[in-house]
Amino acid sequence: MPLFLYKVLDQKGKVSEDTIQAASREDAAVSLKANGYKVLSVKSLESNVQGIFGRGIKVSEKAAFCRFMATMLRSGLSLPEAVEIIKQESENQKMKKILSDIAFQTRKGNNVSSVLSQYKSDFDPVFLTMIKAGEESGTLDEAFDYLSKQLYANYELTQKVKNSMMYPAVIFMSMIGVGLLMLLFVLPKISTVFIKLNVPLPALTTAILNFGNFVGKNTVLVLVIVGVLGLLGVLTIVIKKSRDAIIHFAVKLPLLKKVALKVDVARFSRTLSTLLRSGVQITTALNVSADTLGQPGLKRKATEFAEQVSKGESLSGVLSRAKGTFPLVVIQTIKAGEKTGRLDEVLEEMAGFYENEVENDLKRLTSLLEPLMMLFIGVAVGAMVILVIAPIYSIVGSLQSSIKK
Repeated sequence: MPLFLYKVLDQKGKVSEDTIQAASREDAAVSLKANGYKVLSVKSLESNVQGIFGRGIKVSEKAAFCRFMATMLRSGLSLPEAVEIIKQESENQKMKKILSDIAFQTRKGNNVSSVLSQYKSDFDPVFLTMIKAGEESGTLDEAFDYLSKQLYANYELTQKVKNSMMYPAVIFMSMIGVGLLMLLFVLPKISTVFIKLNVPLPALTTAILNFGNFVGKNTVLVLVIVGVLGLLGVLTIVIKKSRDAIIHFAVKLPLLKKVALKVDVARFSRTLSTLLRSGVQITTALNVSADTLGQPGLKRKATEFAEQVSKGESLSGVLSRAKGTFPLVVIQTIKAGEKTGRLDEVLEEMAGFYENEVENDLKRLTSLLEPLMMLFIGVAVGAMVILVIAPIYSIVGSLQSSIKK
């Protein structure tokens, strides 16, 4: 049911502001009047969210929310009071709407997890499972604290991967931009001038000039084709099946295979550790942790772990039989954690180790990519120069021959 922000005047003449759930703005106003209030304004919080073009909630914002919640709950504030304070400081309108909903529902006696479960597009299964476990065990402040640490760790890992890929991406997009500039503006103008000279030219030069002339006469069509190709490229990344196929192919490349596996091991270990520390059953924790894996093949295998563990098998035993999933050192470490009863601590240490490994591997990969990208730029620039300069030399040579004759 939609949430509305209202401002009313009570029987004592005092202005108060709060939120209310109702089917419509009119129903909200009727409900307030029935309680003896004079309605000053009723605003839909849904409209505020739509006004920011559907902006989502960043991982850093969720991490900050969890950290503040943990601190305030430990200081003795009630849950609705803590949420109201955070809402006043939040600049994200969508987050404000969710926080208003949490404050309203918790005052009525509902759980935070039940409210957040209505926003599954913003809060993943890991988040919801941990909050629910914290409520059931009476350790909600600890659950928020664990979530804060995990979200910050995942955020830092993701940022490291993005930052390492930024340089190659910028170079690649720059080359595409220069190529389009040459194709749409430089080549058509050169072609128009040189074709009018009507001199004999080599076949390659003639083909290049004819292509440039075609682009110049059909610029709109070429732009539409380029736009469609760009849209198809974006859709290929957005659509899950095609994205999974690209990831499945990319992780088989020698340079990316080990890095992708280490990223998945780090995420899986940290998520599982955090869930176990929050008191979540291992079968539920394994199912939720499997959703964090990025490689489709590894994710499919991981979905079977919980079922096998529920039959009484150890996690290390299940992993050792699932060939091609995790490295042997990970399995041995988990086995040691199971024997000592410190599985959650061992998993957290292993997550930190592999996060450092990913950072080091990305640095090495970036240092290797830099000379390769410079070579690629040199070849691309050389090809563009040849495509533009070669026709000029051919035409000049033809003109000199004509003049001599």
